[in-house]
This record gives sequence, C-alpha cells and structure tokens, in this order.
Amino acid sequence: MKKILSLIAAIALVAAMMVIPANAGLQEDNNGNYNPPTTGMAIQMLNTIDNLGSVISTVGDTNRVGFICPSWSNDLGSLTVTLWKWDTDYETTVAADPLYGPDVVENFEDNSFVGFEFETPLPAGVYYVNLSDAAEDPVGVWSGQSAYPGQLTFQNGEYVPKLCLRMQVDYVTPLEEGAVPYGSLPDLEKPPMKVGGTGMDPCEIYFDMTKEDLSYFEGSSTVEFSANEDGTLHVTIPEGAFDSQYPLTFSSVFDIGMDDEISCEKYPYMAIRLRVCDTSYAPGAGEAFYFTTTIAGATGGYSSEIAYDYTTTEWQTIIIDPTSNKTFIDNALEGDSWIGFRFDPVNITPTQEINFDIAWIAFFENEDAARAFDGDFAAFEASKPTPTPKPDPTPTPEPEVTAEPEVTAEPEVTAEPAATAEPKATEKPAGKKSGCGGFVGGIIAVAGVAAAAVIVIKKKER
Repeated sequence: MKKILSLIAAIALVAAMMVIPANAGLQEDNNGNYNPPTTGMAIQMLNTIDNLGSVISTVGDTNRVGFICPSWSNDLGSLTVTLWKWDTDYETTVAADPLYGPDVVENFEDNSFVGFEFETPLPAGVYYVNLSDAAEDPVGVWSGQSAYPGQLTFQNGEYVPKLCLRMQVDYVTPLEEGAVPYGSLPDLEKPPMKVGGTGMDPCEIYFDMTKEDLSYFEGSSTVEFSANEDGTLHVTIPEGAFDSQYPLTFSSVFDIGMDDEISCEKYPYMAIRLRVCDTSYAPGAGEAFYFTTTIAGATGGYSSEIAYDYTTTEWQTIIIDPTSNKTFIDNALEGDSWIGFRFDPVNITPTQEINFDIAWIAFFENEDAARAFDGDFAAFEASKPTPTPKPDPTPTPEPEVTAEPEVTAEPEVTAEPAATAEPKATEKPAGKKSGCGGFVGGIIAVAGVAAAAVIVIKKKER
C-alpha cells in the first residue's frame, strides 16, 4: 500500500497507518538531506515550468522519497508527483508505466515534503521522481544552482547539469556516519551551451562604482547604501532586517540609457566584485533575481545564488550564473537584454549588522572570463582598437550644363527654274530647182546651229 502525503498536513494519518523509521525525525527539516546545503532558491512552477524532477540512485531500502516545496506562504495550490524506475534515458523512462503516481498533492503547507511514503520499502536502485501540473496558486520546489553527485535534474524533459533540487530520501536502515548516501548515476551527455561564447573581455557596458554617481542609490529600510572614500559602494543590512532586497534597475542608478543593451544571449554571466567587511558572522548566501526586457520583476524561478566567501575580507568575484535556468535561456535566445537585478544580499533575517563593499558589476561571455578579469577597465578601454576616422568625402562639383546651341534654320531651297520649252522644229522647206537654191539652204543651216547652242546653254543652267 502506498500513500501520497504532505508531511505536515498528514502527520496524524501517517502515524496511524504507517511505521515511521527511527531516523525520520532527524531528517524532517526543510533543508532536505539529499542535496547540498545551498538549495536556497525557490523555483516557481505555475505558468512557467511544465515539469521538474531528478534522477536519484539510492543505496538501500527507502521508506520516503520526495521534495521540499514552497507554496508561497498561503498553503494553497497543487502539484502532481510521479515516480518511475529509470530506464536508459528520459524519453524511455516516462513512456513506461510509473511505479507510483501520478498523484495530486493539494493545498500543502508552505515548505513541506511533497512525495511518496512507502509501507513496503522501495528497494535500492535508480529512479526518476517528477513534479508536474502546478495549479491554482504559486507552488514549486527549492533548488540550488550547482551539480550534486546524488541527482541529475531535468526541466521540461531536458537535462540541466547545473541544477539540483531539495530532496528528502529516508533509508529504512540509517546509514553509518560519513557514509555516502547515493550510488552511481547514469552517464548523461551534457547539452550544448546555447548562450555565451569564448571571448575574455567584459561587455562594453559595465558599472565601475568609482566612476559612477552613487547618490542615485536610494536605499530602503532593509538595505542601506553609501560611498566609501575610494569611491566604491558600501552596502549595509541592518540587524533584524526582514527580507532584505533592493531592485537594482541599471538605468535608474547608473549612467546608462534605456536604449543601451546588454545582450543576455552574448553576455549571460554577471560578475560582482565585492568584499565582506566582517568574517565573524556568516549569514549564508544571497540571491539575484534577473531583470530583463521580458522579466520585469522578481519572479520565482528567475534567480541565481549569491555565494560569498565569509572567511576573508579580500576582494572576491561573485558570479551570477543563470545558464542552469532553462526559461532564462529560452528568453535570451529570443533577444532579451539585461536591465538589472533584484539584489537580495542575504536570505535570512540577520542577527547582527552585515556590511559589504562593491567595486564593479560587469557582464561576460563565460565564467572563466569573469573570474580572470582583474577589474582594470582602463586597460580594457585602451585595448579596444580605435577606429580610423574616415575623411569626409570631397563632393565632386556637378558639371555646368552648357546651353544647347540654337538650331540653325535650314536654308530655304531655291525653286528650280522652269525649263524652257524646246522650240518646235521648223518644217524643212521644199527645195527649188534654180540657180539660187543653195543660198537659201545655207541660211536654214545656220539657224539650226544657233538653236542647238541655246539648248546647250539652258542645260548648263539647270
């Protein structure tokens, strides 16, 4: 027999129906026991994530397997939980019939256990446990942005190497002190990185506190700001400050225009150079909620851990790495730009005052570049090639248009003189038989020659 239970809401029912192992009470805290301690980010699943789960490898019989889930303080909302025997890959696993579930857990108490409790223990093995179908009100699961050797985490069916979930795995027989609580996991191929690059220089838009007008930081009742003598930014979280946070929108506090863009796709890594001012108190990690062109406000599931080294007061570089956040990656690939982040310096109510100094904030293509950068922005600026100015082209004067010459009138054609009609041939007179007939014939011959001359002259005139 198997039961789906919310830990707090069903303690009485569990006690009546099931045997609670002796070691269960030691593990029933909200930090879980099958994850690193830095699972301080709540992933909100409502409307953003269809399913979220982990492959686990247990080393003994278990009587409880599940997640620690927030319901955002109102104890409302629902999640569906399912458990499969792992087989080869995600698609093959979820295509088979589950061992347990799917079962709906409704209106569970904030930060309580959501999962399975077994009357017949679950044998050691490799399993996939999944949360899905968030409904009604915001619900989700606590998470950490780091690989944990006891889990392989999937979001919407895609393996996310830098993500683990806050889980509870209770063994029937308590493990010996120091024993490793997990077994070998399947060897999964890491998905290709879809954002960032190999460049080592920061983005050309960065925020050097010594060059900025820090008077635009207004502060609040939970976070206070001031300028140090060296120009760096001093941050104070008062003792007892509840939910310390500051919405750091870049255009409101830095010399940056609304049109200046820092591409989330090209520069997904944010680096903050800071130092802890006191090593006597270690209040834990903080959180940075992403503000981008499509993520306008702090939203569960859009954040990264701010992990400090409290053992030193030397300057350290804090990397804000959203590359384990599949939803952020999807938005980045759609053209999102950074516009800021909500700065939550710590996630607890501090029992004494906390002080930090911040030197700069910059964006990088990869984590190695962020860690290698020495903060010398002057050298970075000097290393950029200065574009050779192009001389203004000398305009070529337009040629003057020469006036078109007037068309000379065509000479008039002189009319051809009319041809003179050729004279009619004179009829030859009849000849006389007398001694003087030769004289008359001579006169006629001369006249004929003259007529011929006239004709020739006329032809030449033509």
